[in-house]
Amino acid sequence: MRITAEHQPAYILHTRPYRDTSMLVDFLTPEFGRITAVARGIRSRKTPKRNLLNPFTRLLISFQGKTDLKLLTHFEAEGAHFALTAKHLFSGFYLNELLVRLLPELDAHPEIYSLYEQSLQALSAKQDLEPVLRVFEFQLLQELGYGIDFEADAKSGEVISAHSNYCLDPSQGVYFAHADVPLNFQFSGAHINAIAQRDFVLPEVKQTAKRISRLLLKPLLGSKPLRSRELFS
Repeated sequence: MRITAEHQPAYILHTRPYRDTSMLVDFLTPEFGRITAVARGIRSRKTPKRNLLNPFTRLLISFQGKTDLKLLTHFEAEGAHFALTAKHLFSGFYLNELLVRLLPELDAHPEIYSLYEQSLQALSAKQDLEPVLRVFEFQLLQELGYGIDFEADAKSGEVISAHSNYCLDPSQGVYFAHADVPLNFQFSGAHINAIAQRDFVLPEVKQTAKRISRLLLKPLLGSKPLRSRELFS
């Protein structure tokens, strides 16, 4: 099936050289999800629009093609540009890498596009990184069908108690931790309640949320490390 799209809102997730003067560009769009397109001749020194193909700038793009690899026929800036610096910049690259690794091509998720844009706005405003990243991760997993219920025990169905500890099965969710489970495999019910409310004020809740997030993402990302995480070190 041939796809032709005109003036589609898009953000760039990743670019890499292609042949002598072209580039392969991964875009995130609301209507088509993630697409990969060839930008022909864009690496030529005579191409003034090359600077537009940078992350965190909202574009309007047109593309066409029958295969997974589309041809970029037009692009222009739509006005929004998020100037990220230091760890907020690294975090932006992290969001991009997650989307490239986890979001199937041509799998439309308008909610993910909105979530991504809201996250860029928060990073641009230099908001506390941990809440921004955790909200993005948990909502992304939910939209892709891998989210868990932070409000109920996955095995008993009972409401999570702030006075109990729980284990995590990435494929099912959190469940009551019996006494024989080592402490380093347990999570505080009070912390899980806070995560359910997206309340990341306490440092210990942030730490628990990060542990849970990494455990949920690990089966999906596989053994290949995330390059963006290396930037933080």
